[in-house]
Amino acid sequence: MFLLCFSLGDERFALDTTGVVEITPVVSLKKIPAAPAWVAGIMRYRGRQVPVIDACLLCFAMPAKRVMSTRIIVVNFTTAGGEPQLLGLMAERVTDTLHCDLSMLADTGVKAAPYLGKAFESDDGLVQLVDCNSMLSEEVQSMLYQADTVVADVS
Repeated sequence: MFLLCFSLGDERFALDTTGVVEITPVVSLKKIPAAPAWVAGIMRYRGRQVPVIDACLLCFAMPAKRVMSTRIIVVNFTTAGGEPQLLGLMAERVTDTLHCDLSMLADTGVKAAPYLGKAFESDDGLVQLVDCNSMLSEEVQSMLYQADTVVADVS
């Protein structure tokens, strides 16, 4: 499994690269009124409007630091209704990729958040997998995605 590694605060996480569409610099975002604070806003991406969540704020109640390695990871996202969409994930230290053998992955035994998966040991310490499709409740999905804005998979 090929992974994209990133940080949320001091903790390391990773995404399976098969769902990653592109990594972009942090851009100006349009705020969404009445959205949860961790919904950073909407960005224009290749002619589309893509919601962006601040993963640091969602996970640790601290906004992502705006440093050189902070990026927006555009990922394929499938809504609860099965519609393919795009989602932006703002994270820090988006600088590394690595290969992880599936046998290295182990359950953490902690079910604090539905989007946190198995973990493995790397040179940087424990790295936990993130499942972007489990990050948004159906209520938040209905706020961010209109039924008529289904987008094609661009990967």
